[in-house]
Amino acid sequence: MSGAVLGGAGPLVAPAARPDGPAADPVAPGGVVVALTNVSRWYGNVVAVNGVTFSLGTGVTGLLGPNGAGKSTLLHMVAGLLRPSDGTVTVDSRATYGDPEVFRRVGLVPEREALLGFLTGREFVRLNADLQGLQAPAEAVERALATVELGAAADRTLATYSKGMRQRAKVAAALVHDPDRPTSP
Repeated sequence: MSGAVLGGAGPLVAPAARPDGPAADPVAPGGVVVALTNVSRWYGNVVAVNGVTFSLGTGVTGLLGPNGAGKSTLLHMVAGLLRPSDGTVTVDSRATYGDPEVFRRVGLVPEREALLGFLTGREFVRLNADLQGLQAPAEAVERALATVELGAAADRTLATYSKGMRQRAKVAAALVHDPDRPTSP
């Protein structure tokens, strides 16, 4: 499962779309943070995502669907790690692909086990804080570990964590840089 999830084996539908009419505007008065406009991604003849359009404001959003529905592909495009084959993906009106400022704004929890088992939970989250170039990484690490309730196990190696604890460590790493922080224009 991805950090956030999107999908459907068939066409993907914007969260506020109704089968009997146009989609209601799901974006709060604070404005659009994430916007996808007619986004498609294909690999040769395989269509992973086809014509997805929606916008999201701040908050938590879940994207659900079966394996192979395009959830991870969509999230990788939102995070700027994958270029859409067609359409546009923006975060705060900035095109996402290849823009480090967008990546600093997004917290992505990868679906794959991307942990170095020899690191402690604290070291893993600190590595992510250092990669983000945080000014006060130690404080950010402690805040992120507390958020996911891993403080008591923070000095154990990731190899000793249960699957749920490893997931929480990945969430802490995704949150350590405070992804709510606005980007500069």
